[in-house]
Amino acid sequence: MNIDLNKVTEKGIDINETVSFGDEYLKNTSIKECNNIKVEGSIYLSSTMEIVLSVNCKGSFIIADARTLEDISYPFNIDIEEVVADISNELTKNVKNPQNILDILSILWQNIVLEVPIRLTNGDFKDMPLKGDGWSLSEE
Repeated sequence: MNIDLNKVTEKGIDINETVSFGDEYLKNTSIKECNNIKVEGSIYLSSTMEIVLSVNCKGSFIIADARTLEDISYPFNIDIEEVVADISNELTKNVKNPQNILDILSILWQNIVLEVPIRLTNGDFKDMPLKGDGWSLSEE
């Protein structure tokens, strides 16, 4: 999702998009699928002359169950408020060409990855075995 920074004003540019993240984003993460994420908000010029991204991301991603490795859908709802013009590192990473075009997908992705739980399970343990090779569950 590319934003022309030359067109950003104090009124801002409204953002109302649905985005999906492909394999280049999913590699090296525990997320298996992240599609149809609703992004609503704006990017605007603040009174201190900073370009601010203010959006809400809502959707779900697919990760593996920590016990069974089955796919689980994990819903999220993130509010993102980020100053993008003052961070020179951010601009050099995300600006695609000298015409001041900012790709905000990487900013969105960074915030989505922060929502991934360390471990997640669906809590359905009725099919879990109570004994195995050399061990058994005891209530003592």
